[in-house]
Amino acid sequence: LQYVLDNFYPNWGESTIHESSPSNKFISNYATNYTASQYIPEIPFGSMHDNGFRSENLENLTLESNSIDVFVTQDVFEHLFEPRSAAQEIARVLSPGGIHIFTAPKHKGVKSSFRMAKLLENGTVEYLIHPPEYHGNPVGDGKSLVTWRYGDDFEYLLSHWSGLPVTVYQTRDWGLGIYAEFN
Repeated sequence: LQYVLDNFYPNWGESTIHESSPSNKFISNYATNYTASQYIPEIPFGSMHDNGFRSENLENLTLESNSIDVFVTQDVFEHLFEPRSAAQEIARVLSPGGIHIFTAPKHKGVKSSFRMAKLLENGTVEYLIHPPEYHGNPVGDGKSLVTWRYGDDFEYLLSHWSGLPVTVYQTRDWGLGIYAEFN
């Protein structure tokens, strides 16, 4: 993430930045106008939690339209029940010329992305692929349900959902520690 920001958006530290579900303080240490949020459903969306994070739902953001220059999500989109809504909301809050920079796992051999779980109207989760898969989560019980498995069509889907162009920066560099199975 830092590599892409430094090389393709060099003045990022002076931008209005919002990060959803940060796992560390890296970006906040270098940004002068930074806010962060977590999905905390027991706290009204748009308000601050005592942990210093704003409570937000990416699928229905309370942020002002055209207010964010750089929107960051790291390994979040595979945990959203409605990533289309999140992509549209992020596009809405981006200022003209703003960017959404993100990471999400793409799985080798998966041609078409697919939903692994969905949220039913009664609030229960239907698991379409069993057993349920979880990743770590910096809040709550530490578990985050994987709801989507992304494949070769992910960039197209994200562009279609958001209405914005998508550029992929695929970097493998052992010296920078950038080399991963889902890169």
